[in-house]
Amino acid sequence: MEKQKYSTGKSLVAGSLLHFTLLILFSIFEIPLAFSQQNKGKVSGKVISSDGQPLPFASIALLDQEGKTLKGTLSDTVGMFHFVTIIEGNYKVKITTMGFNTHHSKPFDISSRNNNDIHLGVFTLFEDAKVLNSVTINAKKKLIEQTIDRTVINVENSILSEGNTALELLEKAPGVKVDEDGKISLKGRSGVNVMINGKPTYLSPKELSTILKGTNSSSISKIEILNNPSAKYDAAGNAGIINIIMKKNTATGFNGAIALNSGCSRNAHYGSGLNLNYRNDKVNLYGGYNYAYRGETEYLDFVRRFYDTGIANGQPQRTSFQHTNTNEPLNTHNFRIGFDYELDKANSFGILINGNLGKYTHDSKTDNNLISNNNSTISKTITSNYDQQHWENLTYNANYLHQFKKEGRELSADVDFASNSFTSNLNLNTITLLSPDAPSGTIARRKGYVPAVTDVYIGKVDYTDQFGKTVKFESGLKSSFIQSDNNLKYHILDNGNWVYDVNGSNHFKYKEQIHAGYININKEFKGFSLQVGLRGEYTQTQGHQITSDSLLNRNYFQLFPSVFLNKPIGENHQFQAAYSRRIERPDYGDLNPFRVFRDPLLYYQGNPFLKPQLTNTFQLSHTFKGKYTTAINYNQTNDAITWITGQIDALNTTFETPKNLSKAINYGISFTASTELLNWWTGTYFANAFRNEYRGSQENEDFKNANASFSFNTQNSFKAGKGYSMELSAFWYSGSVYGISTYKASYAVSTGIQKQFFNDKGSIKLMVNDVFQTNRYQEQTFFQNIDMNTDKRSDSRRAMLSFSYRFGNQNLSKKERKSASEDIQSRVKGGG
Repeated sequence: MEKQKYSTGKSLVAGSLLHFTLLILFSIFEIPLAFSQQNKGKVSGKVISSDGQPLPFASIALLDQEGKTLKGTLSDTVGMFHFVTIIEGNYKVKITTMGFNTHHSKPFDISSRNNNDIHLGVFTLFEDAKVLNSVTINAKKKLIEQTIDRTVINVENSILSEGNTALELLEKAPGVKVDEDGKISLKGRSGVNVMINGKPTYLSPKELSTILKGTNSSSISKIEILNNPSAKYDAAGNAGIINIIMKKNTATGFNGAIALNSGCSRNAHYGSGLNLNYRNDKVNLYGGYNYAYRGETEYLDFVRRFYDTGIANGQPQRTSFQHTNTNEPLNTHNFRIGFDYELDKANSFGILINGNLGKYTHDSKTDNNLISNNNSTISKTITSNYDQQHWENLTYNANYLHQFKKEGRELSADVDFASNSFTSNLNLNTITLLSPDAPSGTIARRKGYVPAVTDVYIGKVDYTDQFGKTVKFESGLKSSFIQSDNNLKYHILDNGNWVYDVNGSNHFKYKEQIHAGYININKEFKGFSLQVGLRGEYTQTQGHQITSDSLLNRNYFQLFPSVFLNKPIGENHQFQAAYSRRIERPDYGDLNPFRVFRDPLLYYQGNPFLKPQLTNTFQLSHTFKGKYTTAINYNQTNDAITWITGQIDALNTTFETPKNLSKAINYGISFTASTELLNWWTGTYFANAFRNEYRGSQENEDFKNANASFSFNTQNSFKAGKGYSMELSAFWYSGSVYGISTYKASYAVSTGIQKQFFNDKGSIKLMVNDVFQTNRYQEQTFFQNIDMNTDKRSDSRRAMLSFSYRFGNQNLSKKERKSASEDIQSRVKGGG
């Protein structure tokens, strides 16, 4: 029986290849005798699947009255196809693609009566259950896929993903940059909305960075990057949306996979994972667990210069040389368990639980030498910082989907609850030597306990309908309720007794509710398509500073329009224009004015008076043959939220705090190419030239900080035969600006090799990340009384050996249902 299935699969694949070859030949030669006449017209249409998703690269054949193929083409990345120079006559089209039933259109004619221009509308193809049950498809998706509205990184196909974390995977994504504090930017713009499985994490940037560091790549399926989301998605995220999608098996029967990895950088790394799945026609049960240990050592240098009479007046009176060694072990546990049930062909529901639990330790030693302008030592401090953090991130989801009898009409509903808790136990001990000859010095000790709890409740409903063959309508309602509680308690050792620090401690509660509704209309016209959308969001926030008994309330309503115009020209060119308005609300951690000390001379502090920032985004793009995309973008943000460095010269102290700048402007041009250079070499190349400009005021002085920048990213895959394959990736970022600071250039090269065995069910991978250990963060701030250089050398060079094996039935299922909750639609916020 297995042999018979394999034979059927071979014949289907061979037939598809033959049909594809004939289509290409007809496209090239265009049967000159038949198409040499005048009065030629155009034919266009669109191909989608039964769930409304575009079907790219479907084979479209133009047939004459007798059923003879005259010409062939392929649908593009949004499912559109076009035939040009068609003479007058009667025709029909035949549409085929692997895994779907063949579709024949109704006959149509090209004549002067219809201006020789026919738009056939939208064709819906349905999955071929017989083919899907009898054929095992081994074709792998490309590592990086570029579509009209998003970039998709298929992580599970990448050798270089093994042993990495979610945060490190983002560093390799086209146009994405992660700075030394874990803040993420896209195409040079900050304010990215990061999701996991289309779900909000509701964490502060620091906590989100910790979660992403604790999410192992073996549990990730793919990463989606949307530079310009439509009104269907939440308006949060000035720079766009990044969605991290976890693995979920869609094969029938019982199946699973195991994964093991081990390696080292400056410290040891190891992990393991197990995923199980059972699916039949009605029920899908799935679950997974991943554990990872990550040892990491980092080196950090600060050089700060202090001027009593101002920077412009000459040499600094004092210079601080600070060096920090940090040991940061990380233990994480990720799990998910889900249940989907199909009541009948029209109704289905599901339950999903995701969990991320972990322990992170920050154990650092800092030497700080304060030197006078005549090179004599003023003081020397030695600080030990031991901060042990624990977190629990749990999300619960219930979803329902109803598909009406009318094709294209469906209703979905989701209810979510997310519970996030972070606990930090901090011990900060500092010894100050007044001179290098002093036998002993003063000792200052501080300890802190920081419990942070964030609870989130979400409910939403989405409705989709199809009117005729050319109009798609989407609408929805959503409400979210968030409440956070952060109670920071500091104690100082005084004469052998721990005394409560009234000035340093702080208790802050935050509540937020957002109520939103949207409408999206997509209309296919002759020769182009247009989508217009409008989203309205009402926001109500309350920040309660319990320590000082102050209350800050905000209520506002905002409209967020979006417009997308898609224009194909011929069979190879696709043009798109897009506009959207977006918002970035201040995170609760940014609003909380408490101080977090890295050492006695460096701390971070929130700002309760932050306002939301609003961005208008414009983009023009052109795609050639579905492989080469050029995009021009312009973005202007008002009240831009930016972290600003400040300095207290009398205390030799530096701090960072978020502020609203008057304006931030970003514009640039990017180019993406996804090519098969040789039959054994495929590659994706991304280049982006952009300019960032920040305008604002600091200490009553206006400033403008601007710089032109360039970034380049490449991912290459090589087939070596006999089950071997290799990958090579690299990125390079030129200098850039952020707020009042400037970043220097950085680059990294990574490589890996893979061997598959057991009929491609098992694999062994060896990966080396940042081969030359060049991925370092260097920052310079030179403004008013601030003259500071930062150099951070992260633990980025790492070698990992991994093993994975898939077992059980690996055939594709007949139907995969996507719940509406998997849409990208929420912002990351909360946390402490």
